[in-house]
Parts: sequence; C-alpha cells; structure tokens
Amino acid sequence: MAPLSQWSGYINSTCGAENSTGANRARPYAYYALSYCALILAIIFGNGLVCVAVLRERALQTTTNYLVVSLAVADLLVATLVMPWVVYLEVTGGIWNFSRICCDVFVTLDVMMCTASILNLCAISIDRYTAVVMPVHYQHGTGQGSCRRVALMITAVWVLAFTVSCPLLFGFNTTGDPSICSISNPDFVIYSSVVSFYVPFGVTVLVYARIYMVLRQRRRKRILTRQNSQCISIRPDFPQQPLSPGQAHTELKRYYSICQGTTLRRPSFQEEEGELKREERTQNSLSPTMAPKLSLEVRKLSNGRLSTSLKLGSLQPRGVPLREKKATQMVAIVLGAFIVCWMPFFLTHVLNTHCQACHVSPELYRATTWLGYVNSALNPVIYTTFNVEFRKAFLKILSC
Repeated sequence: MAPLSQWSGYINSTCGAENSTGANRARPYAYYALSYCALILAIIFGNGLVCVAVLRERALQTTTNYLVVSLAVADLLVATLVMPWVVYLEVTGGIWNFSRICCDVFVTLDVMMCTASILNLCAISIDRYTAVVMPVHYQHGTGQGSCRRVALMITAVWVLAFTVSCPLLFGFNTTGDPSICSISNPDFVIYSSVVSFYVPFGVTVLVYARIYMVLRQRRRKRILTRQNSQCISIRPDFPQQPLSPGQAHTELKRYYSICQGTTLRRPSFQEEEGELKREERTQNSLSPTMAPKLSLEVRKLSNGRLSTSLKLGSLQPRGVPLREKKATQMVAIVLGAFIVCWMPFFLTHVLNTHCQACHVSPELYRATTWLGYVNSALNPVIYTTFNVEFRKAFLKILSC
C-alpha cells in the first residue's frame, strides 16, 4: 500500500500507492483522486458494518469472525490513515510538502496495514484448518480457552505486521529529495514484498490445499460407506390401545435395521416419571463418521387414539458441520479476492524496482495500485453475498 520507490519519473508503493513526480501529472490523473475518495467512503461503510455486526450479534461471535473483525480493522485503518495521504499526493502530483517524519510514518502505516491484511487471512486459514481437520477439538475449544487462542492469534498478527514495517521508522528509508515520499531502498522493496505477501500467501495456499484434500477424502469415504450399507427395515406390529382420560399413553413401534446381516442399532425405550428416555447399543462396523437419524412421529387417529412411531432415517454424516464448511468456503473466496487484487501489484512492483529492462508504464502501475486498494472494499460485499447471518445482521443494523 505504501509508496516504495522512484523509477522512470514516477513513484511506486509497497502495498499500494504510486505517485507521479511532476505537478503536470496531477490533472490527467485527477479521476484517481476522486475514485480514491469514493473508495474511502465505501471501505469505511462496509467494514464498519462488519465490526458492528459481530459486536452486536451473538451468532456471529465466533473465532473466525473475530479474525474477520481484525481484517476489517486493518482495512478501516487503510481508509482513514493511509488513503487520505494517497489522495493528497494525487492532487499535488506526487509532491510531498510535509516533514520527513510524516513521510516515514505514512509509508510505515501503509506497509503495516497491507502486511496485517495478509497475515489475518493466514490466521483465518489456520483456524479453518483446525475446524475442518480436527472438528472435535475445535468445537470443544470454547469459552476462555477459545478467547485466549483468538486473542493470541490477533496479537501475533499485528506484532508481526509492525515488525516488518518498523525499519522505515528508524532511518532505513532515506531519500535525497525531501519533496518525494517513497521507499527508496531496493533491498527493502524485496524484503517487504517477500515477507508481507509472498510467504504468507504461500502458507495460506498450502493450508487451503490441505483442507481441500481432507474434505475430498471424507466425501469419498461417505460415498463408499453408503454404497456398502444397504439397509432394510422390519416393522413388527403392536396393538394400539385407546388413551385413558387425563393420561398420555404411548405405544412405540420399534424398527430394527439390518445392514447385510449386521445389526446397526437397536434402540430401546423406557418411560420414567413422564419422560421418555432412549438407550442405544451400537453393534456395527461402519465408519464412525456415519450414524442413523432417528425420528419420533406422533399422529392422532380418527377414532381418538394417538399413534406414536419411531422411524429410522437415512445415514447421516458426523463430520464437519455444514456451518463450518460454509465458513471455510466464504474465507476461501475472501482469500481469492485478495490474491486477484494484490498479485498484479506485487508482480509489477518487483519488476518495476529490479528490472529496468521491463518497461512498466505509470498507467499500469496506477491501475494495479488502485486495484489493490479496492480489495479493502470487497470483503464486506463477499460476506453479504455468501453468509446469510452477516446479511441478516447488516439489514438489521441498516433498518434501525
């Protein structure tokens, strides 16, 4: 986001802002300043909604969504602390009229927020890996233990982001021209690009590849289990008795499921003090991720009798909850959007700094920079599109 280096008469940026060096360039590119202003408003509005929704709605207060809030905070800080300076540089044609300390703070914040964004996505991918690969451990990790874990992850993200960017505050970036605010050290360009983007990007992609492999293996096991478990039901008849006045009397019709000669489940029921309790004995060799679904059906007959029957439904998977799968898919889309928005910039950024034979035009560099900032406004749109709970929370907030 931050301006990084000067080359061929215009200024680059680490995670985002690239500024022309001449005042005569300001007018032709004034539309970038206007688009940045509109983008700032969109980022503040969308990510502000995300933060308020998670804070207000208990259903959204999950480990993943707390990390999503951390990502939204990074985007909000980009819009409030970094992008106004980008607009200023667009208006002045890239001329910096403030002190060198202000410039160092500006580029440090820019690099820091970009690094925090990708590290938050990396932390979210690790959280999704735990939820999918170790669902029992993840679901039981609630309460204070879960709060400590997510607090530790968020703290680590921001400490690492500051560590990556802090050399800019201590004289690591010096330029001979005080009217130019950029990262002039080519070594820092490579360092920040690798640490801020390429390494976290590689880790996150590997984690999601592992998640995909685990989900595919489980799906194959479920298909094989269903094919090898052709069950039939036997329903013995029991006499129905009329209800006594003021008494709830129930006759249960038992179902026995037989899977190729092996008893799957044989539920027995007993009635104690008006409560119906179920005792189950499992005698099967099926995969532990599969279990039959039992349902109790009560019907009132025309003669006044009450008929109650127990039904054995189809085998249900005991794997990753559907909610966790949807959350994983949504986060994968967020990651994909981040890569699409920022990959062009980092490719042109490295080429622009270290490959003088590669003629990257100022227009292309501006376009990739603007596309990177657009990513900060996309995430709330993704949440609204692919998460029903976020959509309901947003509508609830806006309708107040």
